[in-house]
Amino acid sequence: MIPKIVGVVGAGQMGSGIAQVLAEAGLGVLLYDSVPRQVEKGLDAIRLRLEKKVTKGDLTEARMQDAVHRVVGVKTLKELHDAEFVIEAVVEDALEKKKLFEWLAEVVDPSAILASNTSSIPITELAAVTRHPENVIGFHFMNPPFLMPGIEIVRGLLTSDATFDAARELAEHLGKQAVVSKDRAGFVVNRIVMPMINEAVLLVGEGTASIEDIDRGGVACLNHPMGPLALSDTIGNDTTHHILSVMQREHGDRFRPAPLLTRMVEAGMFGRKTSAGFYEWQGNTIQRVNPGVLEFRNAG
Repeated sequence: MIPKIVGVVGAGQMGSGIAQVLAEAGLGVLLYDSVPRQVEKGLDAIRLRLEKKVTKGDLTEARMQDAVHRVVGVKTLKELHDAEFVIEAVVEDALEKKKLFEWLAEVVDPSAILASNTSSIPITELAAVTRHPENVIGFHFMNPPFLMPGIEIVRGLLTSDATFDAARELAEHLGKQAVVSKDRAGFVVNRIVMPMINEAVLLVGEGTASIEDIDRGGVACLNHPMGPLALSDTIGNDTTHHILSVMQREHGDRFRPAPLLTRMVEAGMFGRKTSAGFYEWQGNTIQRVNPGVLEFRNAG
């Protein structure tokens, strides 16, 4: 059965994008963030994206207004008590996610499904802190959620068939193509893409090719929509580093983050969200290659 009300925890780029997808599919959404101002920013971002769709003729004004009104910002986790399905989209940190799942388990109905948008952390680990681990599942949207057609569904060791079926039904209702994975760190998509990004960073670090040429190779030769370094900037180089580190712990040193990536994260060069990564960014637009990356490379 498709839930009537879905809670989304985390109102940043991913969380607001997930909320938008749910609202456009006709579902009620309760959007929460531990930083109240972030909820307002998330709601504004949803409206702006939907208005652009109206301008392009991809959405009617009436449907836009309907979707906007379906997303309600809430100030406390307790206000999620009526949600039948909750999706967390907070920072990619196991401790933070486990704290959140402990709190959610006290707030929602025992039958509610708790889903994680994690891109690397094992679902069984998150489910272990709840009273009903059979109701916990991985529900990993790709970035940005409102454009990417795929979603990973990850079964924890104790995830029930009913929970899995409900998650898959919701994915289909949202128009997403499901990729089903066992509960291994990195799942399917990041086991494929993260080594590619890491190798691209190694190429920069050893001076094999320029940042522009590496990304041009991804676009012009592999037919990817963007190059691996621009992709890491978009994901967040800190998030890329964290995902690789999680996978390294479980799968071995072939996932060890490139030294240059580690140095960049230490310097706060996270990519688009800090306006500086492999590129310098103005909003969502690349301005130029970041000369600071080359300085790190030469110093290393």
